[in-house]
Amino acid sequence: MKHVAVVVALMAAFVIGSKLVVENLLGIALEPMVLQWMSTAGVGTATAVVLLLAADIVLPVPSSIVMVLSGAAFGVVKGAAVALIGSVAGEWLGFEVVRRYGRRASRTLVSDDDLARFDAIFRRHGAVAVVVTRALPVVMETMSLVAGLMQMPRATFLGASILGTAPIVLVYAWAGARSRDTGSLVPAVIMLLAVAGLGWVLYRSRISATRP
Repeated sequence: MKHVAVVVALMAAFVIGSKLVVENLLGIALEPMVLQWMSTAGVGTATAVVLLLAADIVLPVPSSIVMVLSGAAFGVVKGAAVALIGSVAGEWLGFEVVRRYGRRASRTLVSDDDLARFDAIFRRHGAVAVVVTRALPVVMETMSLVAGLMQMPRATFLGASILGTAPIVLVYAWAGARSRDTGSLVPAVIMLLAVAGLGWVLYRSRISATRP
């Protein structure tokens, strides 16, 4: 827990410092821009959130930020639901493409070295590895591809993906909604980084550290 607190504190300091630099030195007001966008959210915004999260498997989309914005735009329940649909869709897309086309497809998305490293983790932990890595950008996508390569049963992958993703999108949606209510995006971004930091610590201590 001590390491978790250090990671969270460092991330929070980085976020606050970056915000001060952007707003005070560059003169760019971030919060009014985002809050105005959230006030006009509708079907188009929900569709954009789903498509962005689904595209995360092939594009460098900041998925956790998109999940926070979904909560800020639609509230906790609806925001989490929209984010869950998009995130699981992206995970499922990567899983199905690689499950069907094998390493020929996986090489266009991730390096062979990363596949080999996460392949060992998947063989040891199976569905648990899928659940735990949902909180980790990049690792999440790679583990989905590995699950597809290993021909994991579709129902098992979908269940593990939903189980691991649902709590994350709910926390992010709450953080986004809370930030909208308070008129400040700082709490949401700190929560975003805190969840990612905690997920990384758990991954390192419970999954990665137990590799054969």
